[in-house]
Amino acid sequence: MGIMTIDLSGQTAVVFGASRGIGEAVAKMLAEAGARVYVSSRSEKNCIKVMEEIVDAGYESVAISCDVSDIKQVDAVLARAEEETGRLDIVINNAGIDCVTPFLECSQEEMMRVVMTNEIGVNNGLQCAVNRMKKYGHGKVVSTSSFAGRRDLPHGLGFGHYGMCKAAVNYITQSAAFGGADYNINVNAVAPGIVLTKMWEDILDTAEKEGHNRDEAWKDYLKTYIPLARGAQTSEDIAYTMLFLCSKYADQITGQIIYVDGGASVA
Repeated sequence: MGIMTIDLSGQTAVVFGASRGIGEAVAKMLAEAGARVYVSSRSEKNCIKVMEEIVDAGYESVAISCDVSDIKQVDAVLARAEEETGRLDIVINNAGIDCVTPFLECSQEEMMRVVMTNEIGVNNGLQCAVNRMKKYGHGKVVSTSSFAGRRDLPHGLGFGHYGMCKAAVNYITQSAAFGGADYNINVNAVAPGIVLTKMWEDILDTAEKEGHNRDEAWKDYLKTYIPLARGAQTSEDIAYTMLFLCSKYADQITGQIIYVDGGASVA
C-alpha cells in the first residue's frame, strides 16, 4: 500500500488558538499538507505573524481574530472561510488559557474566565463546526484536551478548574461525535501531557519565586508526572497527532480522546 502520506490539497481548515504553541504548529502542518488555513486567536497581531510565516513558506493562509467565548464570533470565522473557499473541511479547537491557582483559592471570577474559554469556547467551536459541515457530508473536528482532564495533579499544582474544563472537553467531544456521525463528520480530541506552554512557564515562575531552581523544578515535574523517559512533549508532537486525525487515515476514528502524554494520564 505504500508509505502513508497526508495530502489535504484543496481543503479548508480553521484553527482557533493558532497564534502560538500547539495551534501554531498544527496550522503550519495543515498548510504544508496543502490546506488553506485560517489562523485565528484573540490577538490579531499574533495571527498575522503566523499567517505571514505560512505564506512566506509558500502556502495559503488567512488571519482573522476571534474570541471563542463568543459563539457569534466563532461562527463568523467559519462563515468567512466557507464564503471565500466554498467549503469547510477541518476545524481545530485549540484556544485555551491557563489557571494555576489552587482549587481552594480560586475565585469565582477566575474560574469563570477559564470556563468561558476552555469549556464554552470548545463547545462553541464544536457546535458551529458540526452544524456547518452537515451540508457537505464530511468533516474533521479536533479539540485540545489535557491529561489533567483525566486525573488531578497533587503537590500543590493548581489544575483543579483547568482540569475540570478539560474533562468537559472530553465529554462534549463524544457528544459532538454522536451528533456528527450521521453526516460522516469525525470529532476527536488530543490530550497533551506536559508541553512547555505559557501555563507551565507560569508554574515555573511560581516555583522560582518560592526559591526553587527553575531548571531543577522543571526536571522534577517531568520525573513526577511523565513515566516515559523521553520527558516533555513538544507542540509538534501534539500537532502531528492532530494532522493524522484530520487525514483520510483517521476516517474510522471518532469520539476518541488520544493521549499524547508520555503516560502521564495513567501514571
